[in-house]
Amino acid sequence: MSENTEQVRSLWIPLRQVNMLLPHAVVAEIGNYRVPDGREDTPDWMLGDINWRGIAIPVVSLETLCGESAPANLVYSRLLIINSVRPGSSVPFYAIVTAGLPRPLPFDSSLMSGAESCGHEALQCRLAIDGEIAVIPDLDYLQEQLELQARRAA
Repeated sequence: MSENTEQVRSLWIPLRQVNMLLPHAVVAEIGNYRVPDGREDTPDWMLGDINWRGIAIPVVSLETLCGESAPANLVYSRLLIINSVRPGSSVPFYAIVTAGLPRPLPFDSSLMSGAESCGHEALQCRLAIDGEIAVIPDLDYLQEQLELQARRAA
């Protein structure tokens, strides 16, 4: 008897230090990197805002949020526009800086080996797929942090 495993259309996204794995459904768009307009009194992981489809959206460095150094060379970087995971959020979209273009990955549990906790609240886990390491961010936590920053700025 064959075991049926459900596949989730996902994206394998290169960051500077590691890769990130996200369900394709949370990604609204992939665009070229643009220097964000800075904001005052925000954490260093919040790089500023860009105008996307007529609205200002925050740009996030996931690596900086997790305590890594900010990428110095943004050549080939992209902006991954993320849909809010919270209906009715004050931050309906935001961007995550990537190190390059994502590639599609049909993901199911058979690809996952050795998933382990990352020890950071912004990340759900770290896992190995075909010998490469990826992190899965906690999008609800990230959304909460962005909403908190939006309330402070208001």
